Amino acid sequence: MQLVYTTSRLILKTLDASYADRVCQFYSNNKSHFEPWEPKRVDNFYTPDFHKISLRYEENSIANYHMLRLWLFNKYDPSTIIGCISFSDMKKGALLNCQLSYKIDKDNLRQGYATEALNFAIPLVFDGYQFHRIEAMVHPKNTPSIKLLENLNFELEGTAKSYINLNDKWVDHQRYSLISRYQ
Repeated sequence: MQLVYTTSRLILKTLDASYADRVCQFYSNNKSHFEPWEPKRVDNFYTPDFHKISLRYEENSIANYHMLRLWLFNKYDPSTIIGCISFSDMKKGALLNCQLSYKIDKDNLRQGYATEALNFAIPLVFDGYQFHRIEAMVHPKNTPSIKLLENLNFELEGTAKSYINLNDKWVDHQRYSLISRYQ
């Protein structure tokens, strides 16, 4: 099952294991760009074999409605990954919420791609998946990410103390949320 969507400038799609080389290249090209905001990676993270396994896991998780990761491609260069958006930790029942994360290639920053992709995908998650709430955790110094969330009408709820271990140090994160206006 491969989902494919388009916006004015983007192709958003789920990927299968055949894309492992391209996903590995995306992460390798952006290693120093992503490192300040993400936990340490396992030794084999920057290998195609790691991403083959990861993409198979994603396919299964998407098929079982546990997550949705859409990889972003520019319509004018559909062979190169320029980012991804992910809705994970999808909770059903009385909670109906999930966690949002996103990554944009260092050479494609500040061009509105994340905004365009999320403006498309957020209603999809609220309406198509019937979720009530989307949460996003952000490092307090990640100003571009905070601006993105605020522009998408996410509201700051507070600070999660000692939330994640980054570079061998426990770091606070700010919790943002967006409540569905469709329910």
